Amino acid sequence: MIVVVAECEAGAVSEASLECVEEARDLAGALGCTVHVLLPGHAVAATAPLLAAHGADHVTLLEHPALAAFSADLWLAALEPPLRALAPRLVLAPDSGHARAWLPRLALRLPAPLVTRCVALWPGADGQLELTRPAHSGAQHERLVCPGAPTILATFAPGARGLGRLDHARQAQVERHIPDLTGAHGRDQTHGRLPPNPRTVDISEAERVIAGGLGVGSPEGLELLWQLADQLGAAVGGTRVIADRGWLPFERQIGSTGKTIAPQFYLAVGISGASQHTSGITGSETVVVINSDRTAPMFGFADLGLVGDLHRIVPELLRLLNTDAVTR
Repeated sequence: MIVVVAECEAGAVSEASLECVEEARDLAGALGCTVHVLLPGHAVAATAPLLAAHGADHVTLLEHPALAAFSADLWLAALEPPLRALAPRLVLAPDSGHARAWLPRLALRLPAPLVTRCVALWPGADGQLELTRPAHSGAQHERLVCPGAPTILATFAPGARGLGRLDHARQAQVERHIPDLTGAHGRDQTHGRLPPNPRTVDISEAERVIAGGLGVGSPEGLELLWQLADQLGAAVGGTRVIADRGWLPFERQIGSTGKTIAPQFYLAVGISGASQHTSGITGSETVVVINSDRTAPMFGFADLGLVGDLHRIVPELLRLLNTDAVTR
């Protein structure tokens, strides 16, 4: 059995959780086992059909008013008993702030190995699970096994695979359970959530991304993208070539040797479209491309393409955005 611990954001299952369900579904198909989803929260019954459509065979809703807001202490108290009872081969959760708070503590209690920020999981030739994750600042990938471990805990990097098509005909067995939180005290309590700062948010978790390539010409050209990103509430990323030149921090590099992203909106500016970069954006919902070379391979990924000089187009976009802001 594979267990996925899903998360809700504003009453809806997070995309990162649904990616975990799909990854577990594919792995379970290869192993010949089932996918069991545990979802802590309050009044989350409406999410069960969506979890089933993405690949869950069994859904357990751990519902309690105290779980309406995240608390690592209360999540651990609610999740540890069913996870011990199920004794799954793998526990998979999104690589999120929630999982980073409670999952390491569970690993110590079981005890069980914990592998973080995985980008792929599959059964090896000897039947052991193989877990792949970035290493050496994303320059390489490493494949790990945990010999002799009856249960492995892992987190899955958001955007590592993107979301596939839903199978609405798929059914899951659903049960609701009220966890016993008597005596459990949440030392950490969520009083509210602040919107992420696009300039500091992990680019793999950003909903909007503006990325630059060598075509931006200079650090000054990249500064135009930062200004545009501030107007659009977007994060800034880029290709390896501009990261190597020091124009952009390496943690904002997108592609096979950088971050994999799956934003709702992706704007590529001055990026030719080499496979090393495009392999990291396949989960993007809407792709817009600005490039002076109409033959650039990047246009093949575009929902909308603009052929022209970015040093004229981007300042005009900034002017229009500022004019619209003044008008409102």
